[in-house]
Amino acid sequence: MSGGGAASAAAPSAQPERLRGYFEVGLASLANGSIGVMVTYADMPTTMLLCLRMTFAAAALGGVVLISGSWRDLRSAGAPLRLLGISVALALNLVLYFLAIRYTGVAVAIFLSYLAPVYLAFVAPRILHEATDRIVYVALAIGLAGMAVILVPGLLLEGKKLSAAGLFCGWAAGVMYAVYLLFAKSLRGRHVRSTAVVFTQSAFTAAVMLVPGLFAVSAVHYQFSGRDLLMAALLGLLTTAFSFSIFMDGLRYIRVQHASIVGYLEPVSAPLYALVFLSQVPSAWTVAGGAMIVAAGILVVLYGREEAEPELLG
Repeated sequence: MSGGGAASAAAPSAQPERLRGYFEVGLASLANGSIGVMVTYADMPTTMLLCLRMTFAAAALGGVVLISGSWRDLRSAGAPLRLLGISVALALNLVLYFLAIRYTGVAVAIFLSYLAPVYLAFVAPRILHEATDRIVYVALAIGLAGMAVILVPGLLLEGKKLSAAGLFCGWAAGVMYAVYLLFAKSLRGRHVRSTAVVFTQSAFTAAVMLVPGLFAVSAVHYQFSGRDLLMAALLGLLTTAFSFSIFMDGLRYIRVQHASIVGYLEPVSAPLYALVFLSQVPSAWTVAGGAMIVAAGILVVLYGREEAEPELLG
């Protein structure tokens, strides 16, 4: 793990590709912040909602993959195994996150799953040969403190008991998110187009969640409604096909550690969507913590080291 040295003491020259990477990752994270509102509007069992979300995403991107010819990228050297890895990592992340929410509550699940940047700061230099600059550690400390400011007061008020299984699921969800980002960075380094990657992982996850989804629908005698199908479509098109694709594209131009920190914009933007669409006014703690997380992202953008040549995951 190397420090920034004199070169990182001042802000590097802003290159269009680097700014594009930060913009795409930030925009994707802001779009994903709306997931909570959509899930709140839907009465569909979570597993079926997730299955339909990924089905809509795969259907939308299937046409793009065929027309653009990006399906050929799936046959490039080393791509099939990495595509399987990223698909399994995503499916496990989603399932483990859901279990963590069930056993520990939303606050703890979010905090544990968003520890992924911490893991990446130490693992990326060894796997991707992508040195972690000093500003990442500073931004991580500020970002995690901001997350704590947002989540801890609510957790204390809820007085929710923590289970070992729930804590493990939350931790494992964060690990799977870190693994997902490592595979994503590797695939972008091999010039596999983002639409092809997102199509593959969406189709895989939809297939994995089909049986649990049907079981949940049957267990509660759920009846499909137009509003729920609309929410599933929006989740699939906006927060999966669109957001995952531009996030993946942005990874080509910036370091994976930087992307994971900028990704903290997702939990920061969620209360704003709740305010606009659900009339839920954020607390002072949420505003203060959100400001700290935004500050962490700004530090990375201004003082983070530029991306070198695309790395290949071994």
